[in-house]
Amino acid sequence: MRDHAAVIVGGGPTGLMLAGELALAGVDAAIVERRPNQELAGARAGGLHARTLEVLDQRGIAGRFLAEGHVAQVAGFAGTRLDISDFPTRHPYGLGLWQNHIERILAGWVAELAVTFYRGHEVTGLVEEGAAVGVQLQDGRRLRGGYVVGCDGGRSLMRKAAGIGFPGWDPTTSALIAEVEMTDQPEFGVHQNALGIHSFGRREYQVVDGRVVYADSGPVAVMVTEGHVGPATEPSLDDLRAALTAACGTDYGVHSPTWISRFTDMTRQANEYRKGRILLAGDAAHVHSPDGGQGLNLGVQDAVNLGWKLGKVINGTAPDALLEYLPFRAPPCGRPGAAQHHGPGCAPPPGPPHQGGR
Repeated sequence: MRDHAAVIVGGGPTGLMLAGELALAGVDAAIVERRPNQELAGARAGGLHARTLEVLDQRGIAGRFLAEGHVAQVAGFAGTRLDISDFPTRHPYGLGLWQNHIERILAGWVAELAVTFYRGHEVTGLVEEGAAVGVQLQDGRRLRGGYVVGCDGGRSLMRKAAGIGFPGWDPTTSALIAEVEMTDQPEFGVHQNALGIHSFGRREYQVVDGRVVYADSGPVAVMVTEGHVGPATEPSLDDLRAALTAACGTDYGVHSPTWISRFTDMTRQANEYRKGRILLAGDAAHVHSPDGGQGLNLGVQDAVNLGWKLGKVINGTAPDALLEYLPFRAPPCGRPGAAQHHGPGCAPPPGPPHQGGR
């Protein structure tokens, strides 16, 4: 392993986009990712917002995503659908495309650039070393970066290691999201009852005349609101069965999960996005309810905003003070339990409601 101008911890959508931005600026950037490859267990988040498509278009790669996704009007605010088809943009729509494909396409683009990947490496800590930061790896080795950027999610080790606070509000509701097999077929689509919002769909689908047509077979993507805030532990198949029964009166014979996750409406934001040579982006800097995919999309946009600034600082064409002008530096706004507090969110794209970058 060798020194790099910038080391990015986390190779999800935020980390990949940042690496691409830095490489285009001629910066020696490296990604450290604990997964051995770009594969995800399941499909995860489900789409790209119009603004994200615009920044991908600025990099000449939007067509790669459009070729594989489904264009649809998905924008919304507070449950009200909005038609943005007459907005003055080349991309007045959302794109239904699962996160596993988004990551694969982004990783393919980054692989064409001068970016070093360190896959299958777990980061365990940071050591500040004057004009650099040492990234401690689980195998005992250390990787040095002039700057280190934490793109390692809501439970960010980089944020904790840097001693950056994460104030905000505790969750008031939680939901389970999963990809499973079911003996009985639920009614696909988004449903709402006294307990909350629930949805069902398949990973494979097409949009025909504005209508979502699901495949006849394959895993079922599920989102179900729990009757009370679930624990911070990893959810089990029994938890999913209980939540489905409480919300729908049956568990539909759920079995053979590919993955199960729990998300909440917890709202937190780092009280600073930069501490010396350590920076944060994406969920490492801010978390919120992921309904509508805000997490993944905000992360990609964070990366673009940070990338050009960090590139100029490293290349010596802008002062270090430029890094002080990062987004969302104020304390979290909104109210406890608010699902959308960084501005208008989006209703889910075609397919089940999805989780963004969590």
